[in-house]
Amino acid sequence: MEIILQNTGKRFNREWIFRHCSINFSDTKKYAITGSNGSGKSTLLQVIAGALMFNEGTITVQDK
Repeated sequence: MEIILQNTGKRFNREWIFRHCSINFSDTKKYAITGSNGSGKSTLLQVIAGALMFNEGTITVQDK
Protein backbone atom coordinates (compact mmCIF):
# COMPACT_ATOMS: atom_id res chain seq x y z
CA MET A 1 0.00 0.00 0.00
CA GLU A 2 1.13 3.55 -0.65
CA ILE A 3 -0.26 6.81 0.75
CA ILE A 4 0.48 9.84 -1.43
CA LEU A 5 0.08 13.43 -0.27
CA GLN A 6 0.24 16.06 -3.02
CA ASN A 7 0.34 19.71 -1.96
CA THR A 8 -1.85 18.86 1.01
CA GLY A 9 -2.66 21.54 3.55
CA LYS A 10 -4.72 21.95 6.70
CA ARG A 11 -5.75 25.17 8.41
CA PHE A 12 -7.75 26.11 11.45
CA ASN A 13 -9.54 29.43 11.10
CA ARG A 14 -7.01 31.59 9.20
CA GLU A 15 -3.80 29.90 10.33
CA TRP A 16 -2.18 27.13 8.28
CA ILE A 17 -1.02 24.17 10.36
CA PHE A 18 0.85 22.75 7.37
CA ARG A 19 0.73 23.64 3.69
CA HIS A 20 2.16 22.31 0.40
CA CYS A 21 3.00 18.97 2.04
CA SER A 22 3.99 16.38 -0.58
CA ILE A 23 5.27 12.95 0.43
CA ASN A 24 4.83 9.27 -0.47
CA PHE A 25 4.48 6.78 2.39
CA SER A 26 5.25 3.19 1.40
CA ASP A 27 4.33 0.13 3.46
CA THR A 28 7.83 -1.27 2.95
CA LYS A 29 9.47 1.56 4.94
CA LYS A 30 9.27 2.98 8.46
CA TYR A 31 8.76 6.67 9.16
CA ALA A 32 9.17 8.99 12.12
CA ILE A 33 7.40 12.34 12.30
CA THR A 34 9.22 14.70 14.62
CA GLY A 35 8.82 18.31 15.67
CA SER A 36 8.26 20.57 18.61
CA ASN A 37 4.99 20.87 20.53
CA GLY A 38 2.28 22.46 18.42
CA SER A 39 4.06 21.92 15.09
CA GLY A 40 1.21 19.88 13.54
CA LYS A 41 2.40 16.25 13.92
CA SER A 42 -0.87 14.93 15.35
CA THR A 43 -2.92 17.00 12.92
CA LEU A 44 -0.99 15.55 9.98
CA LEU A 45 -1.60 12.00 11.22
CA GLN A 46 -5.31 12.71 11.77
CA VAL A 47 -5.60 14.08 8.22
CA ILE A 48 -3.86 11.01 6.79
CA ALA A 49 -6.15 8.72 8.85
CA GLY A 50 -9.26 10.55 7.63
CA ALA A 51 -10.30 11.83 11.07
CA LEU A 52 -9.87 15.45 9.89
CA MET A 53 -10.54 16.92 6.48
CA PHE A 54 -7.75 18.74 4.67
CA ASN A 55 -8.27 22.14 3.07
CA GLU A 56 -6.16 21.83 -0.05
CA GLY A 57 -4.34 19.24 -2.14
CA THR A 58 -5.02 15.53 -2.48
CA ILE A 59 -4.45 12.34 -0.55
CA THR A 60 -4.43 9.09 -2.51
CA VAL A 61 -4.24 5.53 -1.17
CA GLN A 62 -2.98 2.99 -3.68
CA ASP A 63 -3.15 -0.74 -3.03
CA LYS A 64 -0.50 -2.73 -4.84
